[in-house]
Amino acid sequence: MLKRIRDLLSFGTRSRELEDAAPLVTAPPSPEPIAVPAPPVHLGPRVVHQPIPEEDLDPDAVKIVRRLSRFDHTAYLVGGCVRDLLIGRRPKDFDIATTATPRQVRRAFSNCRIIGRRFRLAHVYFQNGKVIEVATFRARDVREPEEFAENGGEGEDGDADLLIRDDNVFGTPEEDALRRDFTINALFYDVNSGNVIDHADGLTDLRRKLVRTIGDPKVRFREDPIRILRAVKFAARLGFTIEAETRAALLATRAEIPKAAPPRILEEINRFCRGGAARASFDLLHDTGVLEILLPELAPAYAEHRERLPELHALLDAMDARIAAGGEVETGWILAALLFPALAERLGFHADGRVQGRRGLQVREMVEPFLRPLSLRLRVSRRDQEHARQILLALQRMVPARQVRRSLVHALVRRPAFADALATLRCLGAHLGGEVAETAAFWAEAAAGREPAAPPQASPGGADAGAAEPRRRRRRGGRGRGRGGETGGAETSAEAAPPVRRERVRPPRTEARPGMPPPWDDNYFFAALPTVPDLGDADPGDRYGATTVAAPAEEAPAEGTAAQADAPENAGNRRRRRRRPRRRRPAGDPGHTTE
Repeated sequence: MLKRIRDLLSFGTRSRELEDAAPLVTAPPSPEPIAVPAPPVHLGPRVVHQPIPEEDLDPDAVKIVRRLSRFDHTAYLVGGCVRDLLIGRRPKDFDIATTATPRQVRRAFSNCRIIGRRFRLAHVYFQNGKVIEVATFRARDVREPEEFAENGGEGEDGDADLLIRDDNVFGTPEEDALRRDFTINALFYDVNSGNVIDHADGLTDLRRKLVRTIGDPKVRFREDPIRILRAVKFAARLGFTIEAETRAALLATRAEIPKAAPPRILEEINRFCRGGAARASFDLLHDTGVLEILLPELAPAYAEHRERLPELHALLDAMDARIAAGGEVETGWILAALLFPALAERLGFHADGRVQGRRGLQVREMVEPFLRPLSLRLRVSRRDQEHARQILLALQRMVPARQVRRSLVHALVRRPAFADALATLRCLGAHLGGEVAETAAFWAEAAAGREPAAPPQASPGGADAGAAEPRRRRRRGGRGRGRGGETGGAETSAEAAPPVRRERVRPPRTEARPGMPPPWDDNYFFAALPTVPDLGDADPGDRYGATTVAAPAEEAPAEGTAAQADAPENAGNRRRRRRRPRRRRPAGDPGHTTE
């Protein structure tokens, strides 16, 4: 009750800010960067009552926020989920920020696990495999020196290093909002009250469709160069425009990208292609000159083969189509698409739609000069490297279709990289046409499980005229000897019917062969077993004819005594005693005797 009274009082002091509670009105994006000056003084958070329908929220995320509130912790939905909900997009995931420490979150949820080494985070797991990240509010970084702003972005030595390497301090919600990268990502949403809390004027940038950094963009980009790639990603994915000052700082600090961790750079490249805006992202990377710094191994090849860049754009469009259909894009396919413009001519794909098969080509040796240095720099896993090689190798073997043996068709269809190779071939066929489109149709029939139709021959009497005919395996009976005769003329003729495989049927055996037993008979089987000897009046206890060991004559007991009645049992005991190994005593033992 005290908490509710306190919230009402704090809400009353901010009633002057409710005049900005009008619904968001989206304006058409401007082709040119817009320069909008940031507010000179931070006047505190702006609270806008704009409730979001609860059916648009994740029910599990709502449960987490409300449980933390019951434990007297402040918790908000933060980041991209609030941004996407306010502009009418469906969020990919929901993140939560709270005043509770990771240990307190773990005590509140039994299905929670703490992860992270540099900054501790709490992951809450659910039965359907969903994971919701709960982070504690972090403090704003205050390591920026005063002389940095006075010298126009340079330190005392002219090259101040502002790269953030330690960010482990907990803070307040306002500090957490102001330490974020862009204003559109600094929005908090309170599930309990339905209020949007804006600390950095992000609602205004959402209405104007602008991507703007919080604070000095040069400082922010040098603190974390990954923010340059994130600015490009948000502008391409949301259809926004990069603000003029932010764009100028991006062009000035793009050389700082190699200072970032290689796995983070690779993750951003994957997000370009997995966010449904791969084509727009790479176009913006090319316009800003970031692509040359992001992929220095492929930039010379792109400059040399500019006529093949439309094929890369077509492959990026195919990735966007797969994401829109609910599919997934693997890192191996992304690498193969990025490498294709530099290797298209060597693989046999011409810009006019012709294909040229080159047998005996060492694809691995051709791919390694481009793939190897790129993989070492970005820390690409061996699995993704091999997947990219297999896609390019399959493309080289799939064209032209008239030269592919039937056995190779079935072998390629069963390979793990065939699906991505076929998607690449279909995309190239739709873009180039000609023989590439015919080859793509041939392999689409093979992938569907149907017998693919033979593609048209190059010429009636050419070298490739008989390439489409399947090779028949020669019989082992003799070299050049067919089923129709000694020369096999009937088999090699075009009018001959295909051979019919006959199964060998063994006739039932009805009579005995010489030297062999008669046919199966139960009486014969049991009669062939060894017989049990008939002992007559022998001892019934000795059923297999074994004779009882008799005692020596001098030790035989007299008739009619009790010892004679127990003679067989005593004899058996004596036999068992004789079979026991005797224990040898050492020579110094008094009981030892030498015979």
